[in-house]
Amino acid sequence: MGVTTAMETKYYATSTREMASLVQVEDELIGYMRQYAKELQLKVNTMRVFQKEWMTRRALGSADPTTYVANPLISFPLMRRMYSDVPKLLEFARQENKGPLQKLVNRDISDITALELKVAATGLLRFQGVYGLNASEMANGKLSDKQYNSRLSAADCLALGTHLEDQKKGNQAIKWLRISLEQCEDQLDPVNRLLQTGRSQIYEKLGLTLLSMHDLPASQAAFKKSMEWASRDDNTNLANHLNDNLDHMFVHLDNCRGKNLLPRNSALRCRYFTEGSPFLRLAPLKMEQLNFEPFVGLFHDVISPEEQDDLINLSTSRLEHRKVDSSSVEAEVPVNASDHVARIHQRIEDMTGLYLGESKPLTVSNFGIGGQDFIHLDCEQPKEFVEPFIPEYHTATVLFYLSNVQMGGHASFPDLGFGSKPSRGSALVWHNIDNAGNCDIRSLQATCPVLLGMQWVARKWISGSGQWRRKPCRK
Repeated sequence: MGVTTAMETKYYATSTREMASLVQVEDELIGYMRQYAKELQLKVNTMRVFQKEWMTRRALGSADPTTYVANPLISFPLMRRMYSDVPKLLEFARQENKGPLQKLVNRDISDITALELKVAATGLLRFQGVYGLNASEMANGKLSDKQYNSRLSAADCLALGTHLEDQKKGNQAIKWLRISLEQCEDQLDPVNRLLQTGRSQIYEKLGLTLLSMHDLPASQAAFKKSMEWASRDDNTNLANHLNDNLDHMFVHLDNCRGKNLLPRNSALRCRYFTEGSPFLRLAPLKMEQLNFEPFVGLFHDVISPEEQDDLINLSTSRLEHRKVDSSSVEAEVPVNASDHVARIHQRIEDMTGLYLGESKPLTVSNFGIGGQDFIHLDCEQPKEFVEPFIPEYHTATVLFYLSNVQMGGHASFPDLGFGSKPSRGSALVWHNIDNAGNCDIRSLQATCPVLLGMQWVARKWISGSGQWRRKPCRK
């Protein structure tokens, strides 16, 4: 729908009379483009004469600039060209053929709206459905067994696929997006790059549609194709980002299904941990080291049943959904909430070698059936390392397990390629930064969905402004 005057409203997509007027607009634009291209070609031809004449002269001279300008019959013309010819040439290059160009760019088509395109797409697809037309044949100009001298372009089919995806009709959208790839013409690649309707963009849209339908393998294959077909001018950041995320997603799914529960590094081992404080030399903790860099360790029997119950009791009446679309409820428990909590904080300092003075309180979370934490990084990179650091710059995370889970609820490290089965009374500790002090993407972490039972955990995010006793200084 478009408004042309205060009294007149046009509906292009629902009127053949008004649609016919768009043909006149297109013819007018074609005329402006033809005139502009003709004048632009004359300009290109002139520039090429300059280029050829200069390159021929330069090719006859010495490759050494000093030797080249030693001849006055060369140095004087060079100076004259630089002073007289080059400014005129640059001014010529800056000039625009403003007549046809201005008519072209000033043509107002704002009354042709997104709603018009939506109505037109709906009408064409309704036509296909009512008459049971084959989409591929239709795209190639065949309607009800009659072949017409017309076809839908790759851009047309892409628009139909996008429209269907917006309507949550994924299967139909995928069909038209695949037809769009079939309709691509190599000679139109420069135009498709300009209009962002080339193979790279079609594959990206196909990948997004498949992702919305939870077909992860096919989605990742489409994103890879998008990057393969991209030119230097194409922006494939989205496809590349989603492709990397899907790599992590596949590993995460295997972690949740129990396929990667053992670390790949066979040198890792269980030991009594005595390094955090002098107290640990008298009462060492049982630690199972799961990864070296970044450090991931599982501390066994590190929080007593009484302490577990105390944390749950302190938080039960205050649990709330604190995140959008959260699948868990949580509550903060301050360090002075009880003697048990105070002792737990001291134990965290012993386990990690970190002071907790500026860190946030313990957060107790409860996950029911299907509850999970999706893949995330517990660290936000500060713009500069000036204390006090931003609170979200978490150098390490401690996760206490306050209950057993009958099925599911594994801890998952998608980039490191392994998961860990939770056990009541244990604590998982991992570092979120590397030795240079930067947030470490390898520490990506997730909690798998709870399949049976419920899961209680207590999490401590340790802020980076604390003093780290053992971690090397930033390089």
